[in-house]
Amino acid sequence: MALNKIFRETPELNRALPVPVGTGAGTPLLVEGVPVVTLTARTGGTATKTFSDGTSVTYSISGASVPAGQATCAFDGTFEFAVTGALDSTPSLTKVYITSAGALTLTATNNTLYGVTDYPTDYRKEAGRAPVRIGA
Repeated sequence: MALNKIFRETPELNRALPVPVGTGAGTPLLVEGVPVVTLTARTGGTATKTFSDGTSVTYSISGASVPAGQATCAFDGTFEFAVTGALDSTPSLTKVYITSAGALTLTATNNTLYGVTDYPTDYRKEAGRAPVRIGA
């Protein structure tokens, strides 16, 4: 599950959608031009977990009722991401864009609107990171 969630998405809107190979949970994407964030990793692959003692375990990634090659995606909610151009002084409702490479930025030129910054009360602002309300 996405561990970068700040404000919950609307569960009734979540859908399993095709996503690129290697997509993990909590990834910002455009699917058919629509901003989404993955709540689960892409199914059908494997992942490896390495423990502090050096041992590792490889396991299958699968989601309940999610077809191979897809991930459960949210169309709304607020999630924390790395955002190029975000400063500790960036205000809420600043437009956030996604590049063709999937990076989030405050630069509009040649990019697609992804959402807006959405800082909770008492949020500790940090340059390079921001909570983003998806699709706003």
